[in-house]
Amino acid sequence: MGDALQESTKVQEEASRMGFDWPGVSGVIDKVKEELAEIENEIARNDLQAARRELGDLFLITVNLARFLEANPETVLREATDRFSARFEKVKRAASEAKINMKKCTLDELDQLWAEAKNRAK
Repeated sequence: MGDALQESTKVQEEASRMGFDWPGVSGVIDKVKEELAEIENEIARNDLQAARRELGDLFLITVNLARFLEANPETVLREATDRFSARFEKVKRAASEAKINMKKCTLDELDQLWAEAKNRAK
């Protein structure tokens, strides 16, 4: 595991052993939603420093979610990054084959290329 992920997991496992834990995964999911809402609120207030602090809290709770799902957070992050990278390569290839300049595309056009790449991956 990466250092920050490993340390977060270690601290949260210790807290759990001491009884400081949710009784089930639904409490963790609720906390994820709460932290995301706090980020949105800080962004709306244009307080990026506070939003970054809340982002750290979101990272922390998602590591805890990984613990509840019996998943290694580094492994699932690497797998997600690999999936994103593979799909993005397909998007770039499709754009190149269609002679599309991705930098000049709208977000909707890029989303369409992404959806096509995702569908081809299934």
